[in-house]
Amino acid sequence: MSKKYAALGAFLETVTGKEITLSFRQIEEVLGESLPKSASDYDVWWSNSPVTGRHNAVWLDRGWQTADLNRKAMTVGFRRNERMAVSTGKVPVRRINASASPTLLEVAPVAAANDISLKFEWRLLGRVGLDMTGRLGLPTVADVPGLYRLRIERDRQTQFYIGESQSLRVRFGNYRSGSKGQATSHRIHELLKSALTDGASISVDVVIGQVELVINGAPMAVDLASKETRRMIEHAAIVACGGTDIELANR
Repeated sequence: MSKKYAALGAFLETVTGKEITLSFRQIEEVLGESLPKSASDYDVWWSNSPVTGRHNAVWLDRGWQTADLNRKAMTVGFRRNERMAVSTGKVPVRRINASASPTLLEVAPVAAANDISLKFEWRLLGRVGLDMTGRLGLPTVADVPGLYRLRIERDRQTQFYIGESQSLRVRFGNYRSGSKGQATSHRIHELLKSALTDGASISVDVVIGQVELVINGAPMAVDLASKETRRMIEHAAIVACGGTDIELANR
């Protein structure tokens, strides 16, 4: 169960009635942070399908189910379902043998079909170098959200580091300074400086637009300001690199 939503579960334990309706804002106040964008965009986020580790365990494990979801009004109801909570307080989850054929499993009742097509193209932003004082320099970039790929080429081999950020300018600034207080930024800073010292050529590629996404035959608007969208593209890019003769610096 995600600890991020534990406060909602704790709140439901204090409810004495059999049902309660909460606004998304009230839930956010209970959590102390905003709900993800998918909570307001998709019904499935509020589904009662029991899956180990999913966020909905915070209400399912306590014998509650969501009902009367109204994403337009941004409200959702919770109703007690005593049959769902067993004596241990846990939801009985169906265990599937890992060797079982997928065709033998029952089709999920909500959003089962997922035919997804994603197209994007890396564009060369510039090169990474060292100035006369040995200070790391990255190409100038606007303060925009997007994806980036550090392409390190040496000895006829290519190494990639792929990432995403709400602000490419800030992220590149972090790599440039390499503060030890930011572990990942410091690691990439040292990786780039070491590679340049060894004679490598380093380029920066970016994706800041022109992304095509089609889900179940319907074209979808792509908003790179959405972290979920950027991470989807980032993961796709990392997987895509697995089919080429390269080494990933991501870890």
